Amino acid sequence: MTQSPEGRVKVGGCLELKIAMNIFMVYRMPKNIKGFVKCFEEVFIMKKLISILGIFLLNLFILTSLSFAQHSHGGMSMGTPMKMDTKEVLVEGVKVTFQMMANDEHRKMLKDMKMKEDIEPGTTHNITVTLKEEKSRKEITNAQINMKVIDPKGKDQIKALKYEEMMKSYDAYFNLPEKGKYQVMILFKMGDQKKTAGIYYEIK
Repeated sequence: MTQSPEGRVKVGGCLELKIAMNIFMVYRMPKNIKGFVKCFEEVFIMKKLISILGIFLLNLFILTSLSFAQHSHGGMSMGTPMKMDTKEVLVEGVKVTFQMMANDEHRKMLKDMKMKEDIEPGTTHNITVTLKEEKSRKEITNAQINMKVIDPKGKDQIKALKYEEMMKSYDAYFNLPEKGKYQVMILFKMGDQKKTAGIYYEIK
């Protein structure tokens, strides 16, 4: 902002010009030009402060949203990284996500999320499955799922997965005590449709 020899104030932006014109209606006498300049400067500074405050609040909102997202079953809990293996497969328009977590880690996650659930005795891992429609990305919450886990020696375990309303997922506990490659397969039924999906999970 500069002052011309005639005593007029020049401003760069349209908003500042409107503000200047409104203020000038009050301080339009030449003897009040100093008051006009001072008042305009105060309004301009206030505008800058409001902009800075807006940016601060936006950053605070983003950080809060990220913190909330860390409570999900996707691998973070209360800001603490969870050791979880996640694999996804696409089966006839349905995205199937497998999440494998050792019971110790799963117990920590449940405690952080203040969820009460008894770890099944004689098991080592929790295996969770989520189903989503590929196009709409909508969770499928009314499926019936059976899972088979085959260990490196060929021995299998078969269980029906339980639906967790809070997580919008299905899970069960399995015993995976040995190192090696496990085959994890599901048969899920949605209405009259039946589909299968599977992955390999290796414990090193």
